Amino acid sequence: MFEKGLIKKEANMFQEEKRKANYGAICLVCFFSCFFAFQFIKIITTQPSTTSSISVIDSPMSSHKLSDRRELWRVSPPSTYCLKIESFRKFATSPNAEKYESRPFQSGGYNWTLIVYPKGNIKEGAPRDWVSMYVQIDNSTLLNSPKEVYAEVKFFIYNRKEDKYFTYQETDAKRFFLFKPYWGYGNVRSYGDVANPDAGWLFDGDNVLFGVDVFVTEVFNKWEVFSFTKSLHNRLYKWTIPNFSSLEKQYYVSDKFVIGGRSWALKVYPSGDGEGQGNSLSLYVVAVDVKPYDKIYLKAKLRIINQRDSKHVEKKVESWSDQANSWGFQKFVPFADLKDTSKGLLVNDTLKIEIEFEDFSNTKYFPS
Repeated sequence: MFEKGLIKKEANMFQEEKRKANYGAICLVCFFSCFFAFQFIKIITTQPSTTSSISVIDSPMSSHKLSDRRELWRVSPPSTYCLKIESFRKFATSPNAEKYESRPFQSGGYNWTLIVYPKGNIKEGAPRDWVSMYVQIDNSTLLNSPKEVYAEVKFFIYNRKEDKYFTYQETDAKRFFLFKPYWGYGNVRSYGDVANPDAGWLFDGDNVLFGVDVFVTEVFNKWEVFSFTKSLHNRLYKWTIPNFSSLEKQYYVSDKFVIGGRSWALKVYPSGDGEGQGNSLSLYVVAVDVKPYDKIYLKAKLRIINQRDSKHVEKKVESWSDQANSWGFQKFVPFADLKDTSKGLLVNDTLKIEIEFEDFSNTKYFPS
């Protein structure tokens, strides 16, 4: 009895283990099935659609799209020129009715023409059976200066149902020059839509109203060039002031000198300036003949020469100009040092000043 019970128990345990193994196998199969199904779905959803790609390529609106454009409704009519084509469908279907070109009209001092292709500018790749619109500048106006003209262009078609103008426009000005004097859209609107009486583009029977705005943008004729000095062949300027103790004016200015194409002068206050008044000599370098809107950067060394040895009094300036276009120090050297004969700054009542330019900016204005 004991052995039979043991055998039965072992058999039950075997069956239980077998069931567990089967459950594990089933779970493993389900896991891999779900994994591969997920990967397959991911591939399908991320793969580019061949059908959608072909439809985009074949779309007339995209295949002849010259650039990004804005399309919107507008209540106000065109301000430059309008063209009404009566019996539009008759004109579009008549023999050799490739395009209609308006008479010349003026805008911005130039002559222009509006060109409408009722069934597309096929020769230049526009989609067939799409209205094309262009504006063209008179070539003769480009033979003289300027050689090119920039203009902001808007095209219009009036819609009777909306009682508004549908507008096609760019976000930037377009360039017109001798080798490409025209610009426009090959795919303004499908001929079928325009010729459909229910769409609203036809009015008073078979009329269609087109329009254009041409705003010539002036090309700049004034500019400036800001730069730093590339090389200075002559960096030094020396100024000798005799009879220094007998100077009575508030300040003295050196002769004007030119370094690096810019005019300069040194300016000294024998009795001091500002915080240096009554206790120090004040020394500045001044930019001369400066325009009121000039902004100048300067890096230089101002010196009072020690006439006995090489221990000069030297101070560096490096900054942008102030309102007076001057750089320097109110307290350049104390009177005590200036009068101390051992310092060698004032010998035989003569003061020697020097400036060494290291770098500065320059701005050229055109026309000058």
